[in-house]
Amino acid sequence: MRPISGKHCDEQFRLYRELSDYDGAGIRLWLDGVPSTPEEITRACCAREGNSYMRDYIRNSSDKVTDIAFDCIDKSKKTR
Repeated sequence: MRPISGKHCDEQFRLYRELSDYDGAGIRLWLDGVPSTPEEITRACCAREGNSYMRDYIRNSSDKVTDIAFDCIDKSKKTR
């Protein structure tokens, strides 16, 4: 995977590697409700476009993580 920019290369590589390990272990990855690859999620999270992503670890009845969802937090909407 090519880094987006040299400045964020280390952060991007660490996230990509972490997600690749999860993917290799059979954990499904989601980006805003869509099945996604480690590269797609890394690019979205490291794009620096003002969006932040929240991780949600989804577990089965045996408390084993089966999925990790990344959901965009819209910073333009403020909670009241």
